[in-house]
Amino acid sequence: MNALLKCQLRHDNAEPEDDSSYQEAVTRWIENNAEQLVLGCDVLFLRRHGHWQGVTQEQFIAKIQEHLVQRQIDGADDGDWFAQLVAAAYVGGNVKIFATNLLGPSGHVSGKIFEIAEALLEPYASDGLIADAEDDES
Repeated sequence: MNALLKCQLRHDNAEPEDDSSYQEAVTRWIENNAEQLVLGCDVLFLRRHGHWQGVTQEQFIAKIQEHLVQRQIDGADDGDWFAQLVAAAYVGGNVKIFATNLLGPSGHVSGKIFEIAEALLEPYASDGLIADAEDDES
C-alpha cells in the first residue's frame, strides 16, 4: 500500500509537460499564413490520407465583407470612410488609411485585417503543423 501511495503522490505533484515550443509553432504558423491571406493567397493544406483544409481567399474576403457590413449597421463608419476609400481608389490615390479606418480599431500590431485572418486560421493551426511535418517527411 505504501508503494501505491508514493506513486499517487508523485502523480499528484507532477509538473505539466512544457508545450511552449508547440504554442510558439502554432503562433508562427498562424502569423505566417495570415500574411499569405492578406497578400491574396489561399491557405490550403492536405493532410496525409485526408482532405483539403484551410481558408480560401473567397472565404477571407467574405469575412472582411461581413465585418464591414456590421460596422456600417453599427454606425461605426462615422468618417464616411467607405465613400472616401472608393473615391481615392477611383483616382488612384493612397487608400490604405481609408481602409484602415474603415476596418476599425484593433489591438493587433498589424491591424484589423490581420486579426480577421488569424481568427479564420486558428482552427486549422494544429492540422496545418501536422501537414507541414508530413510534407517534410516526404
